[in-house]
Amino acid sequence: MKLYGSRDGDPAALLLWALGETWGFRALPPLARTERGKPYFPQFPGLHFNLSHSGQLTLCALSHLPVGVDIEQLRPRGASLPRYALTAAEYAAWEAAGGGWPAFYTLWTRREAWCKYTGQGLRPLWKAEIPEAGLHFGTYGGPGWRASVCSPTPPPGEICWKEGDAP
Repeated sequence: MKLYGSRDGDPAALLLWALGETWGFRALPPLARTERGKPYFPQFPGLHFNLSHSGQLTLCALSHLPVGVDIEQLRPRGASLPRYALTAAEYAAWEAAGGGWPAFYTLWTRREAWCKYTGQGLRPLWKAEIPEAGLHFGTYGGPGWRASVCSPTPPPGEICWKEGDAP
């Protein structure tokens, strides 16, 4: 699995660049979506990808197995959001980490990455417990952002940022 990021805010440009870097593509192949909206390449069923963007930050994962990613810019939200959005176990982990928005977004990006990995999307899995067996999660972050990846294979240690775009 490869993980790529950019600050240019253009998911299609990042996907094309990542495809070129990883598999030598020179053009974006035709895309389709599952009935729940997960994008895929019909002509290349063995190549999986997932995209996320928040503001100008974009994240892309490429793999030979299903994968899900999420990236979020840190921003304050309503004080009740952690209690509303997190499961009881996640909320306890959030409190144990001292609360705060960086801890919330670390947990939230993990949940979104898992939901996107499943192909079901967020709505049906909003408060479902994330199964740990057989899955690997990577958590990444820097000043002002957090990101996660979910896959059946171990994630890379770092995000490869497009042309020195590391935030």
